[in-house]
Amino acid sequence: MTKKHMPDPTRGDSLYNYRVGKLTSPQPPQMDRSSSMSSPALSVRLAPISSQSSPRLEVSASPGYLGSTSFSAVLSEHQKEIPADVDVPSGTAMVLTAAEPDPDRAQSAFRVLALLYNLKFFDSVTSRLYASKWYKVLPPYIVDKTLYETRRVYDSFESARVESRIKEFALQIFQNSSRPIPRAKTMTVDEYIATFTGRNTRWETIALILATAGCGLFSVTERDPVFTDFRMNGDSQSDAELKEKLVLQVSDATTNCLMFCDHAASSNEIFAYAQYADVIMKTQQYGDSSYQAWRRLSDLAATVYASGLHKVDGPADENCPFFLKQLRRNCFAAAFYTDKCVATFVGRPPLINYRYCSLALPYDVDDDVLFSGGDVEQEVLLRVDVNGWDKNGVARRPGVNRIRLQLSICREEILELALGEGYQRDMPRKAEQILERAQKAWSQCPTHLRYDCLSPEALARALSDGYQMMFLLYVDYLHSQFLLHRAVVKHTNVGHVPLFDTARQLLSTVLRICNDREAKLDRSKQDSWVMLYYGLPSADVPLSLFKKDAMAHWARVMASKIPFLQAFFVKHMQTFEFVDFLCTLDWIEANNTSILVSRSEKEL
Repeated sequence: MTKKHMPDPTRGDSLYNYRVGKLTSPQPPQMDRSSSMSSPALSVRLAPISSQSSPRLEVSASPGYLGSTSFSAVLSEHQKEIPADVDVPSGTAMVLTAAEPDPDRAQSAFRVLALLYNLKFFDSVTSRLYASKWYKVLPPYIVDKTLYETRRVYDSFESARVESRIKEFALQIFQNSSRPIPRAKTMTVDEYIATFTGRNTRWETIALILATAGCGLFSVTERDPVFTDFRMNGDSQSDAELKEKLVLQVSDATTNCLMFCDHAASSNEIFAYAQYADVIMKTQQYGDSSYQAWRRLSDLAATVYASGLHKVDGPADENCPFFLKQLRRNCFAAAFYTDKCVATFVGRPPLINYRYCSLALPYDVDDDVLFSGGDVEQEVLLRVDVNGWDKNGVARRPGVNRIRLQLSICREEILELALGEGYQRDMPRKAEQILERAQKAWSQCPTHLRYDCLSPEALARALSDGYQMMFLLYVDYLHSQFLLHRAVVKHTNVGHVPLFDTARQLLSTVLRICNDREAKLDRSKQDSWVMLYYGLPSADVPLSLFKKDAMAHWARVMASKIPFLQAFFVKHMQTFEFVDFLCTLDWIEANNTSILVSRSEKEL
């Protein structure tokens, strides 16, 4: 989406005034933190940090995951045969280089931490975002505990020394981020969280908090009371301008944190989760076709490989407890799915290649089982079937990620046919094989997560949050079939009937959301995005043969060839003003995608 750039008021003014509140510690997980928003505030002037007071840091330059063709692989694999007096470079060797936070980076770090200290309602926004969904990517317990431990650090600051304590905290975070996160097979989830929170807080931790809060800001309206605490005295900006300004500040602060992580050169799954949240935020801020989002996605892909997330039970997983291995699988699944979505939207090659990945699905179990301790793996295996799904037929947090990963594998094969060079030979046969694999993957999904298995009574009701996710999974599955048939028709000029049939099914499903959206008077961006991403491409197929000024003639001619089309168009032209909707595609073909999203959101 095209966004008007708003200047950052903190830039160019080292003495920018933040409103810093006297904070109340966030409550433990599952408790309401909204009461902390009414805390009194005091004004703190931020002074530049002198580089003379900053000790030199030892920054790690670990190469991260190294595969079997790497420079050290042969030596590592034959260590026993090498004399003991010969130095062998390790795949995880640490190359330490001296560094120190220069004045600009130190000041930038100070601003980021002061922003997070000041805007304490971020905790509430993040908690609300996670409380409204059962299909979170990161376990809510980890998110809650991370917020709680961060606020505990801030609460320990004496009101008379807030500025100096933030400076000290910034330097401590630089030091923590210069070292890899320690791992042990016997560690508990609380011990794991403690390695990147509290006194061990890292820049990827701060980035994760900010990026998640940024995504939460997009889910609340401009009239939400959370913005009251952000408004300065005498501020005459509208609520929409205020929200945009806040989103810009959060986005810039997240970018700064991720840049600090790049300098530390230490990759891990928390860094990947933070980058994933940042990609989602950037697509909402600038649009799915924006270069900002694409560049952030490439950074996420690099972290996936460098952290070894693409290899199950590889060297990077050796010292991980079972729950952490599952967290890493979930992280990979989320990154892999997002990569395929953005690649499809912009028509570019995916950045994470499935041919180099293990593609193991996370188990469909609740977090309390994963985090329970003891022989967790055996307990998990008792709770799932041979395919890794919950035996009791209950919707669990990893379920959506499992389906998305399965569908994304088929999507990448489809993108190879549509975008790749040299993949078009014997295309109909290849397409049929891909379609069979996609249908098999969908048929193996539990019925309680399949929109096409809902009863007529359930379909007649307004979509709840759970049903809406089932809908999104289903239209994504149909969209893959549509893209596959479209590629076959484009390159071979055969298979028109399956293409039209899939387009009809996809478009009629999307129009159900349109009806439900109008009934609830819900103008959310997500529903508009569904109409644009899935509805418009499927509508373009019949429109290529269907013109408003020749409607009657076209319907009579095509009815004899494809009978379902006549009844379909007559029905939907009457109920949805379908012709007017389809005719906007003439304008779409001549305009940029990001501008399309901006205009169409208003029209829809």
